[in-house]
Amino acid sequence: MNINKSLLIQKGFTLVELAIVLVIVGVLLGGFIGTLASRIESTQRSNTQDQLEDIKSALLGYVSAEGYLPCPTTTTGGGEEQSAGGSCTIQHGFVPGRTLGLSGAYNFDDLLLDTWGNPIRYSVSDDGGTDAFTTPYTAPGAGGMKDVGMAALGPDLVVCSEDSAAGTTCSAGNTLLDNSPFILLSLGKDGNEFVANTANASTDQGENSAEADVTANATGENLAYSVGNNRVFVSKSYSGVGATADQFDDIILWVSPYILYSRMIEAGQLP
Repeated sequence: MNINKSLLIQKGFTLVELAIVLVIVGVLLGGFIGTLASRIESTQRSNTQDQLEDIKSALLGYVSAEGYLPCPTTTTGGGEEQSAGGSCTIQHGFVPGRTLGLSGAYNFDDLLLDTWGNPIRYSVSDDGGTDAFTTPYTAPGAGGMKDVGMAALGPDLVVCSEDSAAGTTCSAGNTLLDNSPFILLSLGKDGNEFVANTANASTDQGENSAEADVTANATGENLAYSVGNNRVFVSKSYSGVGATADQFDDIILWVSPYILYSRMIEAGQLP
């Protein structure tokens, strides 16, 4: 029996064909990884936005029950508001998650973390230096919101659409709100190191949290952080790591004073 030897020859891929296949696989895999990374960050941003909304609701619940807003906490505050003798000792710091009874991830400094593992910032209005928003009502004349009255209260945290040269107002035409009682802030994926990690770092992010250093807690997380140090904050459209300029991935949440007042009126804390 004669067998055609050509039928027994198994032809393999040439190096050129293998190279083409590898290139195609690489392109497909790169596109998949890029899409997956984008979806992960989008989910993280959405989850953090929801988290800030939950914290806002907790703050509104707290002010309805207690008649004042809690102070921020610090790296050594154990997650509790930092007040002394009824007076708020800090205006810009971190969410007092333990005081508010919030669940979630905390670091060794008891600071509530966003989905990227960064402490969530919290600033509260000092009402022109009177601390009315953070002073408990204990008796007439104590100086809290109930004493001062809605008409005289002056929440003074300012939200702009871009960085302002002033520490108290936005530049012309850039004011989003100029009387917020409190601000909640996540620094996004780039976190506290956005200046060092980003070639195209935005001064808008610097306005939010790069003005005052927070001393590291050597017995805790032992990490240094920065917070804002004036009344001005920035909220603008997301611009990620791939942006050619002005990267901005902060997530900021604020509340109208009238929402705060209405909650307090409903709870009998005002007028």
